[in-house]
Amino acid sequence: MEPGEFEELKTFNLADVLEYSSNEIVVKNIIVKNNCIIQAFVFDFGKVQSFEESPYSRFIHIIEGKAEMVINNNSTFMQMGDSIIVPAYTFSSIEANHKFKMICTTIKD
Repeated sequence: MEPGEFEELKTFNLADVLEYSSNEIVVKNIIVKNNCIIQAFVFDFGKVQSFEESPYSRFIHIIEGKAEMVINNNSTFMQMGDSIIVPAYTFSSIEANHKFKMICTTIKD
């Protein structure tokens, strides 16, 4: 995994610097440390990201648009400002029923 793509001690607005790309999921690393990874994701309409069962917990925060989060076959619809904690050892996916941008923080115990 590549190190963070953003400068330390410099302010930025993720909603403004993240660009949609046609028919793609764009991932930008914000911070990559031994026990914590913070990434920004940009989903074009119709794209799906599946997460296999992971030993790590994840914090998901929608910063723009709307998404559908599926955790252990239970669907939750999220919109700008919504957050959810995905427990370790669960199957999950996130689907772009609309274009959206999100932050994903992975915590390694």
